[in-house]
Amino acid sequence: MAQTLESEIEGVVATLRYPDAKSLREFIEALSKILDEARFDITQGGVKVAGMDPAKIAFIEVWMPRESFLEYDVDESRESIYMGVRLESLASALKKGKKGEPVLFRVSDDKVYVQVDSVVVKRFLMPNIEVFIDLPENITLEHDVEASVIAEVLKKAVKDVEIVGKEVEFEANDGKLVIRAKGEARSRVEAVLQEGVSSALLYLEIRKPSVSVYDVSYIKNVLNLTKIAESVEIRFSSERPLELIFKSPDGSRVRYLLAPSVV
Repeated sequence: MAQTLESEIEGVVATLRYPDAKSLREFIEALSKILDEARFDITQGGVKVAGMDPAKIAFIEVWMPRESFLEYDVDESRESIYMGVRLESLASALKKGKKGEPVLFRVSDDKVYVQVDSVVVKRFLMPNIEVFIDLPENITLEHDVEASVIAEVLKKAVKDVEIVGKEVEFEANDGKLVIRAKGEARSRVEAVLQEGVSSALLYLEIRKPSVSVYDVSYIKNVLNLTKIAESVEIRFSSERPLELIFKSPDGSRVRYLLAPSVV
């Protein structure tokens, strides 16, 4: 009898089954825009992965609580289990995964087995690689502006900005959140979200009027996360990092930090 891929993995220390291949693909593709390789830290409470791009401009952190999984079986004798993968390989495995199709992970110290339960069951076996992580712990920022907007509105605003220029400016003042860009030949585009007027602006707190500029291509890297989050939290201060937070209905969370552009 031919040996199956699943039978080739021994000493399994974690078995996880995520309910939605499409949502998982969005998480992985967002990570792959920033990182080549990633280390997933699997604990009793959930799965966390974080990293910073080589230029040290962007930081991304994904948290998936154990409650977001259909199956979550982790060796209780291990405080933490690491799953290191090349994100391009994992994204390729999930490429055609659809909404509602479960994804099974079986992790050993040297291998990772991935199974997508589609109409045709797809199985993949990849090495569990060692990924070096050099990150500051517990990155916390204080912001002068905190807002929450409908996810699709942010996506459209950033795409409009990209047509005009390479940088996007966020400004908050007088009960308004403005997302704008300036291009050549005095071309301009801006989206104005007015407190009490725009239904797309769910929340706005301005502790101090602020304006800051960021590279639009880096924001574009995570725009697909609007597919799994109904709203996005936007936090910033003048000439300080931008913080975007995407929350999935299943409790998963993506935190994205972006350094301001040097104007």
